[in-house]
Amino acid sequence: MIEQIKLKLDELKAKKSALSPAIEEIEKKRNEELAEVNKKYDHLVQDASIEVENFELKIMNDMIDLFVKVIMEEFDAKRSTSDYVLTDKFRAFKEEISKVKEFPQELLDRLDKVINGDPVEKIAYDIEKIEAKYKKA
Repeated sequence: MIEQIKLKLDELKAKKSALSPAIEEIEKKRNEELAEVNKKYDHLVQDASIEVENFELKIMNDMIDLFVKVIMEEFDAKRSTSDYVLTDKFRAFKEEISKVKEFPQELLDRLDKVINGDPVEKIAYDIEKIEAKYKKA
């Protein structure tokens, strides 16, 4: 009786050994198929979100363009008069844009400095650096 059990245990061991490569092959195939499915759905998610990302990018670029326009208009106003006073448009822009939480705090701080007496030229001369930092293609 014990010999029969030993023989069956040996047979079981042989069957498990024979089964192992088959299971490894099945797992390999499953992992390949899962990778393909994941790739497909990752692509679908990316396609779905690209429109929103592009829209967000456009909004940020529009805000930076508006910032540049206001700065350059203020700079031109200062150059065209000997009695320069900060324009109401500049102050209104600063007040309104500060309500937009997505607008960069660094640029708000620079606007505050101009309102507190710094020359607008400090920003105007850095306008290309500002655009390079904040505008995205």
